[in-house]
Amino acid sequence: MGLKMALNRDYVGREFEPVVYKVTEQAISNYAKAYGDNNYLYQNCTMAPPIFSVVYELPMLEKAWHAEGLHGGPEEAKRNVLMLVHGEQQMQFFKPIKAGDTITAVAKVRDIEDKGSGEVVNFNVISTNQNDEKVVESDWSLFFRGIGSGKKPQKPAGKKPKADPVGELQLAFRNIIRIREGITYDYAEASNDKNPIHIDEKVARAAGLKGIILHGLCTMAMTMQGIIDSYCAGDPTKLVRLGVRFSSPVYPGDTLISDGWEMGSKNGTTVLGFEVQRKSDGVKVIKGGLAEVNI
Repeated sequence: MGLKMALNRDYVGREFEPVVYKVTEQAISNYAKAYGDNNYLYQNCTMAPPIFSVVYELPMLEKAWHAEGLHGGPEEAKRNVLMLVHGEQQMQFFKPIKAGDTITAVAKVRDIEDKGSGEVVNFNVISTNQNDEKVVESDWSLFFRGIGSGKKPQKPAGKKPKADPVGELQLAFRNIIRIREGITYDYAEASNDKNPIHIDEKVARAAGLKGIILHGLCTMAMTMQGIIDSYCAGDPTKLVRLGVRFSSPVYPGDTLISDGWEMGSKNGTTVLGFEVQRKSDGVKVIKGGLAEVNI
């Protein structure tokens, strides 16, 4: 069977209706507990974990990526969404989100890219609080497998592959992340990410996976937790930017190793590079990780 029709480019630049979300202590506590973060600032609801905004961003973006007009019809939408995986996530943190905040989030389609074996939809979401202060800006790259031109995108001439930094630079931190059984159900509930590939074995296998996989954002949250605990002395307000590229599925029962190194300074912050690999086979599940922290 050949590749399917491309996504509708008329959606590029489209802005969706704003969503208003009231932050509660329970939602903060539930989210942190779902991925195993016991930071006292979250448990006392002094502030939410930096990437907490995904709790309200996910439902609004889910409506957008299910839109029949984006895919060309209801059958196309159903098929494409089954083959959806999270490619990259970039987040910048301006002010902590706190219990009692009223957040207004606005999402738009930044662009749609043909990757040959599929297409990527890039969403941008900007969140402001009740004081009209910008709190978070998120960029989501969502990959729909099996649609598009089938042609591999051309790489710029003369561009050499990046060398593997691990082993070349001194480690700034190393964290061990253990993925417990059942975590996908807890994270699905707390994050509002009910994609069935995370909670339904049959659907996951129908999507071409070996079984239920961990949410990419949960892997990101656990990696964030390690950076905050080991490099920021447990202070989440020091983290100002976090970005990852999800490169391989993570399964319940996996043990991951997160390695990070200092890359220099930028605008008064320390820039960290990091990657995460599965311990059992060395497969990298996060590549090109980047964090900026105020120290």
